[in-house]
Amino acid sequence: MTWRHAQGQRQANLALVQRFLIGLLYIYPIDETTASLYGNLKAAVFDRYAPKDKAQRRRTNITQLGIGENDLWIAAVALQHQLTLVTADGDFQRIQAVQPFNLESWI
Repeated sequence: MTWRHAQGQRQANLALVQRFLIGLLYIYPIDETTASLYGNLKAAVFDRYAPKDKAQRRRTNITQLGIGENDLWIAAVALQHQLTLVTADGDFQRIQAVQPFNLESWI
């Protein structure tokens, strides 16, 4: 392989990687629909996992149930845009138990 051929292949590979990365950089905005889905998810998680006793329930927050606030936002975005969420984080399986969405683990 000549130096010129190797340089050309390097440029072609770099262009391929850049096109791939551009596709990953799309950011889904948080809007009213996302916020509504988030609220419904949070309520459903509380209904499923929070204590049934009203006094205990009022003192419980979502992180005490083992689910992060950001995980709820991520799940809401996935639901809104019919995305498949790929993760090994078990929190999403618990969220999926109350509201089905596309979830995969590649591990």
